[in-house]
Amino acid sequence: MVVRRRTYLSITASAVAGVAGCIASRSTSSDHTSSDESASASDDTRASLPDEEGGSPSDDTAVDQPDDAGTHDDFENLETWDITGGTLTADPNRSVVGSQSAGVEVPASRGPTRLAKTFAEPRDLADVVPGVAVAADDVVVPWVRLVDAEGNSIGYRRSIGVDLPLMRYNFGIEALDTAFDATSVCEVHIQLWTAEGETRTVWFDDFHVTPRPETGAVMIQFDDGSATDYTEALPILEDYGYPAATFVNSESIDSGEQWLTTDQLYELDDAGWCIGNHTRSHGRLPELNIAEQAAEIREGKQWLVERGFEDGAEYFAYPYGRYDATTLELVDEHHAIGFAGGRPVQGYTTNTRLASRISEPSIDRLETVLERTAEQRGITTVLYHQLEGEDLAAFERLVEMLHEYESRGELEVILPTDLEERFLF
Repeated sequence: MVVRRRTYLSITASAVAGVAGCIASRSTSSDHTSSDESASASDDTRASLPDEEGGSPSDDTAVDQPDDAGTHDDFENLETWDITGGTLTADPNRSVVGSQSAGVEVPASRGPTRLAKTFAEPRDLADVVPGVAVAADDVVVPWVRLVDAEGNSIGYRRSIGVDLPLMRYNFGIEALDTAFDATSVCEVHIQLWTAEGETRTVWFDDFHVTPRPETGAVMIQFDDGSATDYTEALPILEDYGYPAATFVNSESIDSGEQWLTTDQLYELDDAGWCIGNHTRSHGRLPELNIAEQAAEIREGKQWLVERGFEDGAEYFAYPYGRYDATTLELVDEHHAIGFAGGRPVQGYTTNTRLASRISEPSIDRLETVLERTAEQRGITTVLYHQLEGEDLAAFERLVEMLHEYESRGELEVILPTDLEERFLF
């Protein structure tokens, strides 16, 4: 298994010379709200955490990292950031890099709160994806927006749960101006949109960028161990030679015709699939005490190891996409990577406890997501449960589109082992 180093690099990117000056106006480029931005955040914020659902480069990936990958701002000097719609103070009690984080108090009123920073000279960020360490006292969905010299922008988004440690998150693309020039980035904005309610506090630290792969990558996953993994998905994927990952609950296996059998799991394994852990019984982990959570996670993994699926047992998917701080610690202790909800078209994974995936997207969304994954050289994981009806039709279309992109050399299909060995940062 790849050794994961958990320290964060502290690298300040140098300005890129020879490009026009940073002339974008914050009042015109960042206050405008796209149709994507104004949409409800319910996809990411059901209950305390999304139901749809690092550190430094590993030894296998360190050779080809972009020079500017790593930490760009450690929030030691808050004067480099302007804030509107809130208040900004240093918090020496929380940090990921350096001695403090930026505590942002968001008022109890509708409207944007934004941190903004202007680079002295435009920067070439074409080979990287931005991210930031976040913690919050309520569920929030921050945006990280890059703005070019002409005021065009790309927006990345991620939902953040309540009462979790301050840690890096991978952000995925939510909105993109077609004319955006990633080689001439002048500003970075970290933005929050809030509704009427109580004042909340959000902490930011370690604004960083993570590499993009040379070719866009897509992972196909299934949760729960439905029999349709074998009866529907396997024949379709075998036609193209594509593998997938299935995360199973050990109590469900061999328990009825709706669920996979052990023999079918062996056939999936022989076909190159990853057989991963989804706990013993699919409980809602944050509702369990520490001992109960530990038993669910450990026993699900042990069942796999005892039956020869030890490689896949290194990977975990959170039931219902739910977790608390205890769950994250337990998953990190027993697994190489844990998967939960998030946004598509990301860079290398910086938080192995919370690698992102999207659940049962429509055909229309799939078309957009795959196009962006190819064009932006991102990483996207698509999750299904039971393949029937519209989900089966969408899955069939997903595989067809993947084949079209793969045939042109614009996408590749990966597994959790690829993510761990090639795409961690």
